[in-house]
Amino acid sequence: MRKLLLFAAIILGYEFCYAQWSWDITFDHGSGLDRIILPEGNNGLWQIGTPSKSIFNEANSSPDAIVTDTSNPYPPGDTASFIVVHFAADGWEVNYPKIDVGGWYYVHSDSLTDYGFIEFSADKGETWTLVDSANSGCCSWGASQEYPVFTGNSNGWKHFYYCLCTTVPVEFGDTVLYRFTFISDANQTFKDGLMFDDLHFEDWGEGIDEKPNNRLISISPNPAARILRISTARSFSKKSLLIYDLTGKIIYENQDFSSEYIDISRFPDGMYVIRFVVQDEYAIQRFVVKH
Repeated sequence: MRKLLLFAAIILGYEFCYAQWSWDITFDHGSGLDRIILPEGNNGLWQIGTPSKSIFNEANSSPDAIVTDTSNPYPPGDTASFIVVHFAADGWEVNYPKIDVGGWYYVHSDSLTDYGFIEFSADKGETWTLVDSANSGCCSWGASQEYPVFTGNSNGWKHFYYCLCTTVPVEFGDTVLYRFTFISDANQTFKDGLMFDDLHFEDWGEGIDEKPNNRLISISPNPAARILRISTARSFSKKSLLIYDLTGKIIYENQDFSSEYIDISRFPDGMYVIRFVVQDEYAIQRFVVKH
């Protein structure tokens, strides 16, 4: 594990050599949307906007949330997901450090048969674990688990919170993926479904905080067919580059990126996400492949 910087935090009267970083997705005015992936299999079910249904008529923090369709009942016989990309500030060991996830949800569905759930992947999308099965006493320093019920009727906005443990090692800057899924059976119930707002992520570790700076790079052409050019705003001694498809899977990774050109001729048509990292900054941008 790379321990680049040691921070001291005094919490509840005790001194610990750990640091906490937190960030939020409010869905308002583009907040945090660069970290959200809506896979092509979503079929347009998960939408970001102002809810305008009979039951879902207001976000937890106005104006926007992510909803199983902002204006129509959710369809029968469907499964749809969205993915949130998290970059670990340092990493997980067994039981500690840890990563927490929470937020607000509102559910209005056919009890038990239509439901939602959250998974995470600590190995770049190779395997997924239900957050409900990854809790083994990870909460600390005053945090407590708040278990959600993503089915039936919550009768308003409810808060949820998970403290997550994993035995999969995660190093500084590694990618952790969260997948939020909603499933409906074959019966049409004309209910509103599931929505989330004000998602909150915490990362406890012994590292340094990376700062977002999308001005680090520019991409051309976009759309592209054969070659993608990545121009940097200034010179860097070390650069790393990852490219994700819209399922959250990493399809290109170079931890010592030295060229400004990438051959994308074998990439299938579609949208992709780039993560470019230098020192303590990163940029996230999207591009389209169209042959």
